[in-house]
Amino acid sequence: MAVTLEEKKKKLFGNHVLTVTPLTSSGEIDEESTRTLVDYVIDKGVHGILSLGSTGEVFALTEEEQKRFARIVVNQTKRRVPVGIGVNNSSSDISANLARHAVEIGADYVFTCPPYYHPHRAAGIYQHIKYIADASKELPLMVYDGGAGIEISLDLLKKMADNIPNLFSAKLFIPYPQKIALYAEATGGKVAPWAGHDQMNYLMLLYGAKGMTSAASNILPREQTDMFDYIQKGQIDEARQIFLDKVATINAFAFANVLEYPQLYKSALQWMGVIKTNVCKPVMEMPDSIRLRELKKTMNRIGLL
Repeated sequence: MAVTLEEKKKKLFGNHVLTVTPLTSSGEIDEESTRTLVDYVIDKGVHGILSLGSTGEVFALTEEEQKRFARIVVNQTKRRVPVGIGVNNSSSDISANLARHAVEIGADYVFTCPPYYHPHRAAGIYQHIKYIADASKELPLMVYDGGAGIEISLDLLKKMADNIPNLFSAKLFIPYPQKIALYAEATGGKVAPWAGHDQMNYLMLLYGAKGMTSAASNILPREQTDMFDYIQKGQIDEARQIFLDKVATINAFAFANVLEYPQLYKSALQWMGVIKTNVCKPVMEMPDSIRLRELKKTMNRIGLL
């Protein structure tokens, strides 16, 4: 019996790790490290995986690299947890093509942001998102509120909710965690609020986020899942302890600059023996020795090394 769209939506909750994209020393997709990373985060308890977001350097990868990486992740996950695939591009046709590919390979949802190459009014953002949604009607769609610095207004989100049946969630990145609490009323409960900013995910969960995406879950998967689960149970003191002891400490060094956090998490995963290199695409600036030193010292302090 075919699984309905609503049934697919109900499976999406909790801590979804924003995976880095492991590369070889020559800058190609590292399949072995990718498979090891997938197993690592699943074994450590993530509720789901979201690949090819900003953390995954999606803006620096070719279409073929994105498709290959998506195939590897879906294949290695083996249905153990849901997998989302980012299809972020200012070209509606490229994004729609990547979304159709996500359907073909058996992904569980797709994720996209407004077109980011040049400014767009609400009408243009809506057209872009709906075009992608129509290309992947079989899968739930998550939109990025604040990705690339582009905020989606509540009025625009309502229009999307009313006209895009597969839209299930908006993940919030802007520094206004209270907005999480406004999504449900603005959309008649059609759009689930998700936290999407590592430094503010804890607060966003307190404001009612039904799930979260996290780069820190590459190296703190169990801790982030426990933090989420504790909040759902109303055990705020326990959740806060994890946040203060582990998550906020790592964020102070790994997420202080959004231009460098994928590089820092790759370095951390390399030190932990999960991936082979910390190589990034050429557009990415590598952190300096001070940042790397303090990140490693922090990882030692909280027991990751």
